[in-house]
Amino acid sequence: MSTIDRMMSAIDPAAGSAEPRLSQGVHDLLAEIVATPPARRRLSWLRLRRSKSGRRRLAWGWVLGAAAATVAVVMAVVTVMVNVTAVPAPVIVPARGNDALLRLADRVARLPDGSGAYWRRSLLSNGLIRVRAGGKKFNVLHSTRTDLWQPRDPGDPTQVVSREQSIRPATPADERIWRAAGSPGTVHRVCLLGTPAQYCKQLRLHTTAPACEYVRGIVPGGRLGGGWLGGLTRTDLAAMPDDAVKLRERLRAYWKGEESYEEFLRGAWVLLDLPVKPSVRAATLRLLAALPTTTVGGSVTDPLGRSGIAVTFVKSTGFTADFGGVDVAERYSTILNPRTGTILAETSSAAGSVEGLAKGTVMRYEARTPEAGWTNERPERPHGCRISDRLRP
Repeated sequence: MSTIDRMMSAIDPAAGSAEPRLSQGVHDLLAEIVATPPARRRLSWLRLRRSKSGRRRLAWGWVLGAAAATVAVVMAVVTVMVNVTAVPAPVIVPARGNDALLRLADRVARLPDGSGAYWRRSLLSNGLIRVRAGGKKFNVLHSTRTDLWQPRDPGDPTQVVSREQSIRPATPADERIWRAAGSPGTVHRVCLLGTPAQYCKQLRLHTTAPACEYVRGIVPGGRLGGGWLGGLTRTDLAAMPDDAVKLRERLRAYWKGEESYEEFLRGAWVLLDLPVKPSVRAATLRLLAALPTTTVGGSVTDPLGRSGIAVTFVKSTGFTADFGGVDVAERYSTILNPRTGTILAETSSAAGSVEGLAKGTVMRYEARTPEAGWTNERPERPHGCRISDRLRP
């Protein structure tokens, strides 16, 4: 059962209400959407693997079918076209220490508070996958988009939409190999030995969105999710202090003691992706700038061509991922909007070279589109999308 199926099966219609109310099962799934670091969340199947340091970690395998149905949310801007070519690694202009974050915090603190009936998060996700067909290997690019609409008024419905946009040869060179293989309509993912068979099944190539699923309903109490912050509500967000020292202490209430408090605080960057006031976002930036694990890389261009500031909030090296049946070292980076301090994109790049993948190539990314933020627009039920019969009027 896909994530969206689980989500819809957990919906309980509210008596006398025009919109269904979402049960605790949906709360848990919304928690995954809202409060889990997106780049890690959307890499679908998990297993334990060791980093180069020997410490166990969660390793992420890219699963096409699940990725399309995993609700992460956000609508791609109409003018943004998904490139057939793989995204080159950004060229970083070095910055001095973490001063860039402090200067950004000063700018963000002067921004006015946002207004609107809905907070809209827009995500465009691309991932490279090594496949085989006709005795040949090549890369395909898997593209999805998702939409999350979260209301200011907890009496209004939350809506989540997930669309798979395309699976197609990643570059002109990959397209030539695909044509030489006979232009097959289906391909097989090349996987590490021992990968569960359901994650290495055939993939159907397409350039038009074949699948669209959504869920819509009222979340009792207006809960935004759990994950790192353990069951956050709009009221909780509004009460977050706009002073870095006080924010540091406030977050202690969400610490479960499973790691040191300093390690826990690295996850504070999640607040940059939530509907907090600019002053709270500024405090978050100052808190993060003071952590020893935060590193500012400098000015970069994100996958959608926008200027941003590259930052890593956790150790970004020493990890590997499966690409074409080979463990590939990865580097993670978060790109911040240099005006608002919100997240523009998150990227995972190859730290080494293997067959079909050059060092520095962006293996996957999640980019927020310009629509992200507060809006007075309201979500409309998407046409042509699958939803549970229990939700249809």
